[in-house]
Amino acid sequence: MNEVLALVLAGGRVDELLCLTERRAKSALPIFGIYRIIDFVLSNLMHSGIENVGILSQYRPHSLVRHIGTGEHWDFIGRKRGIRILPPYRGLKGSDWYKGTADAVFQNISYIEEFNTDHILIASADHIYRMNYKPFIQYHIEKRADATICFTKFKRKSTRFGYGIVDQKGRLKRYSEKPTSPPSDLVSMTLYIFKKEFLIDILKKNTSAPSHEFGRDIIPKIISDSRIFAFKFKDYWAYARTVDSYFNTNMDFLKGKIDLDAWQIRTNLFERCVHGDRMPTFINGKVSDSVISEGCIIQGKVKNSLLSPGVEVECGAEVVDSIIFHDTTIERNAKLNRVICDKDSHIGKNAVIGGPGEKIPSDEFGNLLSSGITILGRKSTIPDNIIIGANTVIYPSARIIDQEIKPGSTRR
Repeated sequence: MNEVLALVLAGGRVDELLCLTERRAKSALPIFGIYRIIDFVLSNLMHSGIENVGILSQYRPHSLVRHIGTGEHWDFIGRKRGIRILPPYRGLKGSDWYKGTADAVFQNISYIEEFNTDHILIASADHIYRMNYKPFIQYHIEKRADATICFTKFKRKSTRFGYGIVDQKGRLKRYSEKPTSPPSDLVSMTLYIFKKEFLIDILKKNTSAPSHEFGRDIIPKIISDSRIFAFKFKDYWAYARTVDSYFNTNMDFLKGKIDLDAWQIRTNLFERCVHGDRMPTFINGKVSDSVISEGCIIQGKVKNSLLSPGVEVECGAEVVDSIIFHDTTIERNAKLNRVICDKDSHIGKNAVIGGPGEKIPSDEFGNLLSSGITILGRKSTIPDNIIIGANTVIYPSARIIDQEIKPGSTRR
């Protein structure tokens, strides 16, 4: 694995997650109680024995930088191994924000050239899966491929993905990024491995192009005259790009579809005092089919939900089918149903959030929020006795003075 340098694409915000990514990169979004989405690719790299990793960050990187730290939580500290955050920069010729995934890698060619490696592995930071990259890399080498792209079968066709058509020998014959009519059921996992010199060459040739995305601009151009192969991944994979997909991935964990013990996912347990500095969890209520993290105080009812560290559910309060981030207080007799609540929020007593009006889509985000989920931004303060309908978004800066917020509303 010393022959491989890994680059992790972790710069995006993703508008589809609404206020959940207003102040953080999507890869830093909490998931499954104590984890962040980027933990999955970092753990995969660690278990695969890849020792040097560059993190291509851009949008509001503070929480991501704090979470990754020195990389010690994924064992990326040592004389010959390490992890670096690679934000956009200005050099002698100047630079700008990364203009796309390919441009992000292109701007860091000098970093790539520091390493005596033969291959560059590029992975997205916002996919949830457990994979040993060694068979993928070995397949790439055995095929003498210029590039190899990892695909997985996805039954529900969507215009959000890139699709490939592969021949019997594993050669990629055609690739379409976000087509209106998907040509196959093979979806790109935004996981690539390139020969180092081949990658540098194609990136330099693309510098004058108007767009700089691997899926849209690079891969379709190189298929016809290069050795491009496909590798098929057959285990659980999720792409938490939308509110629904993020919510459903968390629920998949509760249903037992994801075995984190077997996956051996690591995270920064010292961030936000997850490990060591919090009081033990106290439960004097009723909990079923849920994840309850350290430092939670449960005196009400929690069902089919995931609670991050420090959440308090007071007497008479009910949390059902919900995802509650760190240090949120839910006062007595409040009722939450299908709610995603960001950190440091306060839910007043007798508040009713979610549930009613689940069939009324969001007025502003109808294509993104129509399945009955209500989203509360970070540090939301929800007054006593309020009723907030489903498919509603409360942004962090919103000042709530209403006694009722109708389903499908947005407050900023």
